[in-house]
Amino acid sequence: MTIQRAQIMTFLKGAGLTLAALLILCFWYLGAAWLSGKFPSSGRAQQVTEATALTYLCEAPFHTDIALPLYDPLFNWSEELKDELPTWLPPDTYVLFGWGDSVFFTRVLQPEDMTAGRVLSALAGMNDTAVRIVPVDGASVYEYCAPMSVDDEGRAALIAHIRETFERDAEGELSIIPTTVPGEILVHATGRYSMFNTCNQWTAAALGKAGLPRSLFAPFAWNVTSPLQGPPATRTGEITLVE
Repeated sequence: MTIQRAQIMTFLKGAGLTLAALLILCFWYLGAAWLSGKFPSSGRAQQVTEATALTYLCEAPFHTDIALPLYDPLFNWSEELKDELPTWLPPDTYVLFGWGDSVFFTRVLQPEDMTAGRVLSALAGMNDTAVRIVPVDGASVYEYCAPMSVDDEGRAALIAHIRETFERDAEGELSIIPTTVPGEILVHATGRYSMFNTCNQWTAAALGKAGLPRSLFAPFAWNVTSPLQGPPATRTGEITLVE
């Protein structure tokens, strides 16, 4: 066997072992996600009354957002976001909060923007993270998102989870990321996105703190919605941005 042939065989053997390892990893990854969705941790009894402000979960194919009232009785988001929001918004405005990879939020705006390099850098945890904040009109939230049975204690936990994720400067102000998307606010966030800590894992962790059932491992959107045993969190259609 020549040296060149031996080198080719060594390369092919290494490539085969790498492929096999990737297939095994994918199998265990999907299996863990499926088991976690089928056997979620249980929540607590929620003390919801007619006076309790409604909380919603909004689901996209690969992403989930928590929707809270802008003028929440427990926390007025218009004060926290006063420098970034329009001067006046309708009383029924909701704010969508979602955590994720900052490169995806700023660079992947169309399907063709999703390059292999951007995907791999996100899965490897190489990029900064952000909280994406989008104010929407109440009618769109009512139509396209699913209400969650969350009491005031649980909603307070959701608010705390979101605010603790914000990265702030030395003066305690939010660290804003420039974005070209109309109506969208991006805030630098704590934590690192990876294949084991996705945007949906962040949402599931928030629901767990609120006392709701959650998948302990939630890489996919359905891992967040299935433990709630409610209707799908998004219907066909688009949410109308409040500008």
